[in-house]
Amino acid sequence: MKQTIKLRDIYAADLYTRSRAAELRSKIEVTTEEVELDFDQIGFMSRSFADELCNIIDDMKSIKFSFINRSDEVETMMNKVVEGRSRERKRGVGNAKIFKIKNLEELSKYFLEMA
Repeated sequence: MKQTIKLRDIYAADLYTRSRAAELRSKIEVTTEEVELDFDQIGFMSRSFADELCNIIDDMKSIKFSFINRSDEVETMMNKVVEGRSRERKRGVGNAKIFKIKNLEELSKYFLEMA
């Protein structure tokens, strides 16, 4: 069974935040084999929304997802997020210093010295 979800019926014209994207999970019927996401009248999608949408797609491997009516802006964002997720992420601390602050007085002193 194919389910079409018109995102404009759920969200405003702009798709923001990871938590808003997570709401989409509850809209997908459990018996669905294919989900078609309709982006008609959606003008903007944030990076966090797109990343969470990718998480949903990754988690629901038994469902085939397709997209229709994506604007150039939405398509560009999805492509950037998919590309970014495919690269190895490197996180380093560099020259970060760790300070142990025991009380509010030491914290105040630290900020005064940083100013």
